Amino acid sequence: MISGEFQILLVAGLGNPGNKYACSWHNLGFLALDFWANEQGLSFKPGRGEFYHLSRRTRNGILTLIKPTSYMNLSGVPVRQVMKAQGLFPENILIICDDIALPFGTIRIRTQGSDGGHKGLASVITEIGTESFPRMRLGILTEQRGEDLADHVLSKIPEELNDGLLKILKDTSQALDCIFHRGLTAAMNEYNRNSFEAEPVSDPRSKCRNKKDDK
Repeated sequence: MISGEFQILLVAGLGNPGNKYACSWHNLGFLALDFWANEQGLSFKPGRGEFYHLSRRTRNGILTLIKPTSYMNLSGVPVRQVMKAQGLFPENILIICDDIALPFGTIRIRTQGSDGGHKGLASVITEIGTESFPRMRLGILTEQRGEDLADHVLSKIPEELNDGLLKILKDTSQALDCIFHRGLTAAMNEYNRNSFEAEPVSDPRSKCRNKKDDK
């Protein structure tokens, strides 16, 4: 554990499989993990179940990232399978998903909570039997949102927002590194904000990334 916290050893980015849903708002969990993996020089491979996965050894144990391919409403099934296979507790997992209630650019990390109307989170809660697991919600509320929420979350992210999307994915990647190396509390203090707002002044010596920790 990090300073009394449970170590995150399983991260699940939520989304829907297939080209139809690629680069949609609802697949922001997939995009976040793909971006982080690319920065680390890693790639996902098919797992023994309805998910893609990658693993790496850290000083705290084996860290596994998965992208469920069971479709959003059944996301919890592969999460439960991997969690059980690795002997993990709910406190050891982190779910990354989109959130229509948060403005585009917002990162919101919490250690527990309800599903907030998100069917992927609802599936995870049902499958593992508790709301007490960490999650990182990424805001997707924009001025372009129509009256039909389902249409919005399944729509493609507009190309004119690519620069903003890149900024969010970079910040999300840094937040993940912070969680892995310094824990959830540090990440919540540093990254629970909107990526388009001015960054808080912080001690430059307290950067989250420290690749030596993985050796």
